Amino acid sequence: MIARIAAIAGAALAVGAILAWLAPGRAPASHAYFDAAPEGRAEIIAHGGGQGARPPNTIVALEAALAMGADVLEVDAQLTRDGILILRHDATLDRTTDMSGRIADMDYSEIARADAGANDVAGRDFSGEGIRAPKLSDALAAFPDARWIIEIKPDTEEAARAMCRDIRAAGAATRALVASFHDAAMAAFRRACPEVATSMSSREATRFVLAAYVGLAKFLPLEAVALQIPEESGGLRLVTPRTIGAARRRGVRMQIWTINDPEDMRRLLSLGVDGVMTDRVDLLKDAVDAAKASG
Repeated sequence: MIARIAAIAGAALAVGAILAWLAPGRAPASHAYFDAAPEGRAEIIAHGGGQGARPPNTIVALEAALAMGADVLEVDAQLTRDGILILRHDATLDRTTDMSGRIADMDYSEIARADAGANDVAGRDFSGEGIRAPKLSDALAAFPDARWIIEIKPDTEEAARAMCRDIRAAGAATRALVASFHDAAMAAFRRACPEVATSMSSREATRFVLAAYVGLAKFLPLEAVALQIPEESGGLRLVTPRTIGAARRRGVRMQIWTINDPEDMRRLLSLGVDGVMTDRVDLLKDAVDAAKASG
């Protein structure tokens, strides 16, 4: 009896899977943000705004990344006590400046005194060169033609609304793609700024990859136009022909982080990913040029 029930259940699941595979999926995602993306190759995305060359999330890093050939500037944004978004990865100043303290507990006027070149994450010393943690609004204004990926670091609606405010004020609605690991912050941003492109939150990315593995990604409702993931996580390889194909059929751009080894770069480019985030823009530029030349 049990065997018969199991057989019937298995058959029902198989029929359901076949019907699901044959049924039409949802329409592909799209956004004007990608209209300016290079055709025929992966985008070169400068992680931390070019932190392989200069202190991360600083104006000098952004300048260096663009000079080396970055297509997109990826930065992180934290919110100060007085409601200013600044370019910083950590919630504190301790690791990457000569000051300490939680950014959320400080006004921007205090943070502006910090030397953002004093404790560079690459172990180099840029102290005394006047490098500061810039406002997001100032960075957007300094590079008015650049395309951006901007990550909301705090999991708050206040930070999400501040992000919307700064992007709109800069006229960057088609040049910015907003990311966040946090589901709540991402939902708040989408409510505030529905016109701006977003990537998947952690939960959305997990759900998409799992659905791709079983062939059901075409049915997922999507609000994001990009999937930003590492090559593998927890021993599971996330970037495979199956997941890449599922993303492509849904119109979702797959952007992989954070790749600094040339061999890894070449492997991912050969798989056909849409973008690679790196600290080493120079090495990725060489890999992309070589891949393009080889046809």
